[in-house]
Amino acid sequence: MSVETAQRSEADLAMARSWLLVPAGGGGVLAAAAASGADALIIDLEDGLPFAAKDEGRVCTAEWLTGNAGWVRINDATTPHWQRDLDAIRGLPGLRGLMLSKTESPEQVRDTAAEIPGVPVVALVESAAAIVAVDDIARTAPVSRLAFGIGDYCRDTGAGRTPMALAYARSRLVNASRAARIGAPIDGPTLSRDAEVVRDDTRLAREMGMTGKLTLATEQVQVINTALAPDSNDISWAETTIERLGADGSRVTHGGHPPQLARAHDILLRADHFASQA
Repeated sequence: MSVETAQRSEADLAMARSWLLVPAGGGGVLAAAAASGADALIIDLEDGLPFAAKDEGRVCTAEWLTGNAGWVRINDATTPHWQRDLDAIRGLPGLRGLMLSKTESPEQVRDTAAEIPGVPVVALVESAAAIVAVDDIARTAPVSRLAFGIGDYCRDTGAGRTPMALAYARSRLVNASRAARIGAPIDGPTLSRDAEVVRDDTRLAREMGMTGKLTLATEQVQVINTALAPDSNDISWAETTIERLGADGSRVTHGGHPPQLARAHDILLRADHFASQA
């Protein structure tokens, strides 16, 4: 892989908005998901499959990754399915990364990386123990982003799914990601199929500092992509700010200007990236 290709791949990973989870199944299901426009396709070997279907799911996943690209959500490291998942997908040319379920410690990340080195990992944070350890998890190579497993987190803690109930956990993921200098975190899925609900949830995640969102439904993909991309108002503000302050900050006059200028450049960088992917 060339340096340019590697840099482009890292940028795609850091900016990926929609992360579509699809239970490992026949190629037709995966092909339809791959055509949805999702920034990342994740073949699900964990909660998306009952125990009795996991062996068949591994076979389907291996067949897909032999000729197609995708991420794989593997079972958590405390289960025997973790090793079986890794054995089934090791060395396949289409494997783009691993989503490690129920990550609770840096050791689980390191053990996973030792099994399949050189592959990025998204660590799913799904429990109180994971929230406590999230700073260390975020700093552990090869974690590239964190993701929020809302359902299991609520089950573990007894918290509700309201914005207030989840604000602390979301903020912990955002701050841990920034401190570790990895991509901003990926929010959990919205269970409602109502587009307005999905849009509102996605905008909330964006307001919290998250730049990606898990989804279980192909019809949510474009809603998420649009809500997490800079809109015309964002771009207009960014262009006006850069013109006013100078692209190099030559017209900065007080301490509030540099953060505004940095945000403006980030907005245009993201807008240009998504336009190039369209």
